[in-house]
Amino acid sequence: MLTYYSTREDIENSGVDTVVLPIGSIEQHGPHLPIGTDFLIGNKIGEAVSKRIRALLLPTLPISTCREHKGCRGNVWINSDTLYHALRDITESLKSQGFRRIILIIAHGGIFISGPATREINSDNEEIKIIRVDLLNFLPHIQKEGILESDNNLHACEYETSLMMYLYDDLVRKDKIEDCIPEIPRDYLNYTTIPKACKNGVWGRPSLANAEKGERIFDILIEKCVEYISDVNRVLDKTD
Repeated sequence: MLTYYSTREDIENSGVDTVVLPIGSIEQHGPHLPIGTDFLIGNKIGEAVSKRIRALLLPTLPISTCREHKGCRGNVWINSDTLYHALRDITESLKSQGFRRIILIIAHGGIFISGPATREINSDNEEIKIIRVDLLNFLPHIQKEGILESDNNLHACEYETSLMMYLYDDLVRKDKIEDCIPEIPRDYLNYTTIPKACKNGVWGRPSLANAEKGERIFDILIEKCVEYISDVNRVLDKTD
């Protein structure tokens, strides 16, 4: 497997033309999960996907857009246009080296700029294409499988906490787990913040989480990521 631990020679001799770039976030995750939760989950997803599709794994981008957590300490964000231009620059640097695909693993739910950025960058480039894989797009399938007992999984919830219990159990403060179900829908985060909607910074029922659920969720996420990448590549190969 090629990673950021590989050498120039390793990469040149591999013939690999695809890179995986996870994007996470540094933000509060309630009283029981670390502020690096999205970054940490993105790392593991990126590793597993890279192995499956034979790609070069780049370091997870730890900081993105997370203004919806404004109002408490431990959140670090950049503006949407900053991330947009970073993605354009990364694409240009990889294109100049002959890479043809960038797999963006979106491991944080608030990176809304990644959609239009992907569309614009792809429109401007024939030699290289971004495939944007948003993990939250697979949440309905996970819910359909009956793994989750709750249906209000947004932040530091049953879904995320289960993943962390499976991947980084020693980082989960189980004695601090608290549920919170806000009285507003998700799109109201255009007008307010998660800490204002739920004082503990949780949106969901992490008390229902366990490592067994996390393992099943992780396996489904990897399968769905690989399946989606394969489907998009088939379309791109027909139109290249």
